[in-house]
Amino acid sequence: MAHEMIGTQIVTERLVALLESGTEKVLLIDSRPFVEYNTSHILEAININCSKLMKRRLQQDKVLITELIQHSAKHKVDIDCSQKVVVYDQSSQDVASLSSDCFLTVLLGKLEKSFSSVHLLAGGFAEFSRCFPGLCEGKSTLVPTCISQPCLPVANIGPTRILPNLYLGCQRDVLNKVGALKISFVARFIVSSWRNGACPLAVIANTLAHREKVHRPQCDSSV
Repeated sequence: MAHEMIGTQIVTERLVALLESGTEKVLLIDSRPFVEYNTSHILEAININCSKLMKRRLQQDKVLITELIQHSAKHKVDIDCSQKVVVYDQSSQDVASLSSDCFLTVLLGKLEKSFSSVHLLAGGFAEFSRCFPGLCEGKSTLVPTCISQPCLPVANIGPTRILPNLYLGCQRDVLNKVGALKISFVARFIVSSWRNGACPLAVIANTLAHREKVHRPQCDSSV
């Protein structure tokens, strides 16, 4: 490996022992894309999104890693530079297997400049969630694993609210819930519309915007 060795690995059992003992402060960082983090992640983990933009900002020192942690956390975090930091992705086994230019390598390097003890979780989230599913949280029971395939079979839990007045569901949901939820307008979208390259959210937004324009009451200019 061409890049300088950064961080050390920590195994799942050791991390769980640290979390359960409470004798040391542990800062958990999830470096996966937000969609994966939102689906399921280790309890109390903070997501630092692995985007190209964030990688570039870190490389150019346009954002401090401590500021990024505070900004990404759901609540204020007491940052102690002497505390242990454990970072994980989906399944990386050790630092030596990482590319020198990948986001995780950049993130580990920046963390080591601010914290004295930085570790990579061996096996990543895949290994941790397999061994300790009870220490994970998220929406994995409510959404399909891959949201890019909206027709994958999932448990029938009824329509899902994606905006305050916008629900996403199937034909069965319409028949069962349209009255209970006081839904006044149902838009039917064909899967082929986004298989042909159209963005599903754009299709929905355009349809709703057109309906609003059609049904908007006209002002009487004579008044």
